[in-house]
Amino acid sequence: DSAKTRNLYLAIIISNYYAFCFGIAIGWMNPAEFQLLKKLKATKDQEELICCLLPIGVATCCLPMGALMKYCGCKLLLYVQVLPYICAWMLFIFADSVYMLYVGRFLHGVCGAAVCQAVPIYLNEICQWKYRGAVGATYYGAILYGIIYSHVMMEHIRFQIVHVLNVVLSIPFAFVWIIPDSPFYYVSAHQLDKARSALIWLRGPNYNVDDELEIMALLVSNHMDVLQDWWLTFKESVQLTIVLRSAVLMVFHQLSGAVAIMLMDDMMREAAGPRYVTYLWFMSFSMALGHWICVLLVDRIGRRPLLVTSTLMLCACCVYFCCWFHVPVGANSSFFTKFMINVFVLAFTIGMGPLPCLLNVELILPNFRPYGCAVANALSVLSISIALFWAYFPNLKCVVFDGAIVVILLALLFVLVFLPETKNMSPMDIQRRIDTRWDVTSSDES
Repeated sequence: DSAKTRNLYLAIIISNYYAFCFGIAIGWMNPAEFQLLKKLKATKDQEELICCLLPIGVATCCLPMGALMKYCGCKLLLYVQVLPYICAWMLFIFADSVYMLYVGRFLHGVCGAAVCQAVPIYLNEICQWKYRGAVGATYYGAILYGIIYSHVMMEHIRFQIVHVLNVVLSIPFAFVWIIPDSPFYYVSAHQLDKARSALIWLRGPNYNVDDELEIMALLVSNHMDVLQDWWLTFKESVQLTIVLRSAVLMVFHQLSGAVAIMLMDDMMREAAGPRYVTYLWFMSFSMALGHWICVLLVDRIGRRPLLVTSTLMLCACCVYFCCWFHVPVGANSSFFTKFMINVFVLAFTIGMGPLPCLLNVELILPNFRPYGCAVANALSVLSISIALFWAYFPNLKCVVFDGAIVVILLALLFVLVFLPETKNMSPMDIQRRIDTRWDVTSSDES
């Protein structure tokens, strides 16, 4: 029987909708800073602080969200972010000072911490292994399309109306009650009947779920009881070397392209003038094209080939941008520079954009994920906060691409040496690939 059912698609769409709305919050900064911040007469320092408060909110709330997910599952975590999401946009609608924006951006960070924890883990745990790459890559795509939506709407509609529409977009959050929680969560909570019902709902009534349930029971060790003290669970669950790999990969994910893309967008806005909207459409097309290439190929050729291709293309683009910055040739409006920006965006969304988010979940065992992924997410978001402060200094903008070359080369080395291929592999096989001494029975007290 095919595991592709309508219910599985519904669960993927509903969970990714939360990521799409978080993408809208991420994309708010660049188009809004020329409208709302100008209206509030925000200083340059205040603009930079507003820009950095979202990642700071994500970083500070990742571990608490991980603890909450360990106790209560992914669905509750998605419910938790609804109220901060609505409050944040309401603050923007009625904003009459930058302090309201401070609070709103931090609340968006709280939402982001919940989404970054719940959605990629949920997507990984509801689908079969052979579809795990494509399904997991949709999470990054949902965030990406939210960013594109935010930019396009801000360019064509008054920002007050956009903020009202963003509040209205919270209505579909109610549909999350339709979908079950992760089967792994039910197994870890010793609710095997609910786990079986969730798998039947996701796979279809004619699908034999016994084999999957048996593997889940093996992966979820008895002494990792969901009701244990969270700090004791944290100390016992986090396998340092595996979480360290995930954290390093997520830091490379943030520093290899995200800061550079934001910087290039700012530069092209200044250089293109009225033609910026046309440039925005081309850049959005490159993002979407790269993401769909990743979705279509990740389960066919694997994660490592896409990551290697992505890093090599990113490195070549960064070499060009370094020359462009250091050699004053007035290339701001040149066709080739715009072309290289689109190639850079395409290269990032082929591999280094979506795949670290996918591998951050795949590399860590299911019962370790709430805290392990939280640590990796928090470190990666802290790195982007530091990089944003650095990138906004006018004299250091040219160094962004110099640093990106170093980061990308280190990422390439890391992928080749430390990162196993996870295509079509079970969680047990992935752990054995990382450490040949690993045994699924080694975590059982018996």
